[in-house]
Amino acid sequence: MGSPYLSARIVRRWEEALLFQSYEFALFVICVLILFYATTGRGRAAVLLAANAAFFGYAAPGAVVWLAITVLTTYGCGLFLDKRKTSGKALAAGCIILNLALLAVFRYFPVWEGILNGFWGGGIRRVRLDVAFDWGWVAPLGISFYTLQAVGYLADVAAGKYPAERNLIHFAVFVSFFPSLSSGPIERGDRFLPQLKRICGAKRRELWDYDRTVAGLISVLWGFFLKMVVADRAAVLVDHLYGLYENTDSFTMLMAALFYSGQIFCDFASYSCIAVGVAQMMGFSLIQNFRQPYLAAGFKDFWNRWHISLSSWLRDYVYIPLGGNRRGMWRKERNLMLTFLVSGIWHGGGIQFLVWGALHGATQAAEDVARRILELFAGRKAGTGKAKGSVRRPEESGKRGLASRLLKGLGRVFYGLFTFAVITVLWIFFRSESVEMALVCLENLFTKWQGFLVADQLIFVMGLDRTEFIIAVLGFQIVLLFELISEWKKKPAAEWIYASPLPVRFAICLFLLGTVFVFGKYGVGFDASDFIYMGF
Repeated sequence: MGSPYLSARIVRRWEEALLFQSYEFALFVICVLILFYATTGRGRAAVLLAANAAFFGYAAPGAVVWLAITVLTTYGCGLFLDKRKTSGKALAAGCIILNLALLAVFRYFPVWEGILNGFWGGGIRRVRLDVAFDWGWVAPLGISFYTLQAVGYLADVAAGKYPAERNLIHFAVFVSFFPSLSSGPIERGDRFLPQLKRICGAKRRELWDYDRTVAGLISVLWGFFLKMVVADRAAVLVDHLYGLYENTDSFTMLMAALFYSGQIFCDFASYSCIAVGVAQMMGFSLIQNFRQPYLAAGFKDFWNRWHISLSSWLRDYVYIPLGGNRRGMWRKERNLMLTFLVSGIWHGGGIQFLVWGALHGATQAAEDVARRILELFAGRKAGTGKAKGSVRRPEESGKRGLASRLLKGLGRVFYGLFTFAVITVLWIFFRSESVEMALVCLENLFTKWQGFLVADQLIFVMGLDRTEFIIAVLGFQIVLLFELISEWKKKPAAEWIYASPLPVRFAICLFLLGTVFVFGKYGVGFDASDFIYMGF
């Protein structure tokens, strides 16, 4: 819906931003770090605010005004709420509506163009919102993310969770923090603002920490590997096959779906790793946005691991205010569905995003119902067990215990594979440009099986030649290995790499650095793509 011309212009404007994998961004971060550590006290907050403004305004300087409106209105409303708790609730609601209205206007510009033109004329009378685009009505970079931070802050202050921030510069830094501005993580005021206050009050020798800085660099390096070696290479195959979606068979559609599952994880996780690493080098601890999501056993478990800052935001500010899991199971499932519909709308104005959100809500609801039925069945079975006082021999208990653990482990593995398969299928709606396109892709995936194409070597004409395809597959295997180790150690990759013995740490970092420089620089036919979630 809407003008492809306008959509392309908005995307191009975002592509002109300082991409994390660019040399310009590396130089920008180095300059910011030098200035940050060269100043003391309040000067550090001023340096960060200037860096935020430069990063935000790099692609579209005029859009800074819209960020300033969000900062000033939210800051002022927070102060008013601190003074008048009861009468300020209406003002807080109005400020939240204003921020959400700005998000709706800018985020869905192409949608509004399509709606207006559907009701109002054509030809010379056609509504051209791209004219407004020329006058500076640009969709601000990261508006979907910084708006949620501002709304969450106001809701927390209104609920009395913490007092309003009185330092305008500190509050502006919180809303516009450049590492997390364009794709998250979505921070909370009670996590970020105390850190900023501590950092601004610390002496230079207290602030600099070698271990934290090196760990941050490792996080950035891991993010570069995910993005430049794996995600951008997978994007070539995905874009090629989705461009031919009407003529694909089951195997090629399966390849597109699997590669997109890997691409979107590596792409989004890479941004989060780089953001966390850059912030860590300045003394900040941001939310870890991913926790091995594709190793989840169940759909609820998946959303507890995927885009954690958004999932927790939706839980705290949408699901719980709707009633959460109170008042019975059916109310709970209704609230869950509404929350996922909000998630779908947040991701985009197309109907396919709404369907994607609804299907995720339906999978969680079905999982809840199935779990309730199994619990009832298990309870009845337990009630018909051995009579009280019966004695089981130790060796019998041991065998039963081992068998039970094995069955439980196998069940978790199979349910994990089933979860991944369903998530991969649902990503088709997320990647498609319309519901109609998604349905054609699904039809081709399930009804046009013509065998494997590897024997005919046709797999190597899916946008990647043999070498690039093998590199992509090996890259995914390395990512899987690192994810398994992170799951075992209960730590993000950067943390356990840094905690490893020095020879192991050095070898891993040298390997990652080498692969980024050798395989992350693409030749003809490759473009360094911007991050997928910058579009949201």
